[in-house]
Amino acid sequence: MKKILATGICTLITAVSAPAWASGILAARFGGELGHPTTSNPTAIFYNPAGLALESGTRIYADGTFAYRHASYDRPADAISRIGPNVFGFTPEDGIAANSGKGELNNFIASPFVAAVSDFGIRNFALGAAFYVPYGGTAKWGLRKDFEGTEAGAKFPGGVDGPQRWFTEDGKIQSLFITGAAAYRLRHPRLSFGLGVSAVNNVLHTVRARNLDGSDDLVNGDGSLKEGRSLVHASSWTVAVNAGVIWQPWRRVWLGASYLSQPGFGENTLDGTLTTGFLGFASDQKIKLKQSMPDIWRLGGRWRPSDDVELRLFGEYVRWSRFKRQCFLAADVDDANCDLNPDGSEGPNARGVVQNIPREWRDAFGVRVGGSYWLSPPIEVFVGGGYDSNAIPNKTMDPSLYDMHKLTAALGARFEIGKNIALAGTFTQVFYFTRDVPVAESQPFEGATKQPNSGGTYKQLISVLDVNAQYRF
Repeated sequence: MKKILATGICTLITAVSAPAWASGILAARFGGELGHPTTSNPTAIFYNPAGLALESGTRIYADGTFAYRHASYDRPADAISRIGPNVFGFTPEDGIAANSGKGELNNFIASPFVAAVSDFGIRNFALGAAFYVPYGGTAKWGLRKDFEGTEAGAKFPGGVDGPQRWFTEDGKIQSLFITGAAAYRLRHPRLSFGLGVSAVNNVLHTVRARNLDGSDDLVNGDGSLKEGRSLVHASSWTVAVNAGVIWQPWRRVWLGASYLSQPGFGENTLDGTLTTGFLGFASDQKIKLKQSMPDIWRLGGRWRPSDDVELRLFGEYVRWSRFKRQCFLAADVDDANCDLNPDGSEGPNARGVVQNIPREWRDAFGVRVGGSYWLSPPIEVFVGGGYDSNAIPNKTMDPSLYDMHKLTAALGARFEIGKNIALAGTFTQVFYFTRDVPVAESQPFEGATKQPNSGGTYKQLISVLDVNAQYRF
């Protein structure tokens, strides 16, 4: 756990700072500019399974998304819970730098998409399978080099992990999909249908600083160290389904729509272990995490005005409003539940609540435009651009999971080698709007939901390279 296991009592960690180049923590960029709801390549298994029936033969497809992410969180001193002596705990004047300032992250992230699709010799039919990770990722925040080796660093050792440590230090949050999908095309109405069923493995493994009272106090009222650490590992298996249609109203026009359900069709339960530390001692507790992920609607169209030109327009609507909270319950408490008041405190029927992390996200959308030009039949070049909205309100924005409005610009190419092999690559730059969260609007919660104030300035920049190869026979 970086520099220390713990220097005080703590409760739990909720989530790693996950990368998002769509809204929320949706990280799918499989296929680059050629991954969309009217695509015919094997990424249709995720975007719109109806597209699988638009091509014939057997295809083996491997895609890798590689991203470089730089992020920072600059926490002002007025976000600190208590400065100066207080009987309940506080941050000393000479510890302000340990509880404020800038934390930074520089990470490389890789995400696979591997699929196989075949028509099995049946005209207008396709059956495929794939595994991929559309949600979340990994992150590791850097140590504060300017804090290491200083007098304040020796006195308040937790400060070396950065001011974002009260929400995240390092870890992983992701959903791995293993999907089987089938599609069929009706020739005369030029209408394709597709259906997919996924087994979804949700995993959370991460560490953070936390105090029992939800504060960011460095010391107790008597001046002894208070700040602690906690580690949680939780996982579950759920089921999701997706379905879609693609219609060709004219020979060179494709219109598509698809839907991806919530994993588990509602609230999910992840089972795991919470490890807390206190003055060098560690204890384990079995916990259950209750959370709900979103469902996704997609629409898109593409038009081939000539043999060497294609234009595309597509978008998605993600119902992040279903992601209201992450509630941790003690696994050994019968009838444990998250009955909470609007201010986050425990309601009259609450039982076994260890910690509740408020999310209260809102629905978000993204829209993209793009086009392709064929320099020759085997060589396609393409460009694209888009916008994705922000899913997270000021009051629950924190460094563990953060989002902002963003623009994307993409450039890529696809090369066919003979009749069997195709190689493609897309470079996408994601430009994030700087996010300033007022201290007065941040984390207005009490009781089991109380957290340190996460007001401050958030910045992020992500560069994404998607490369893929397809073999057809």
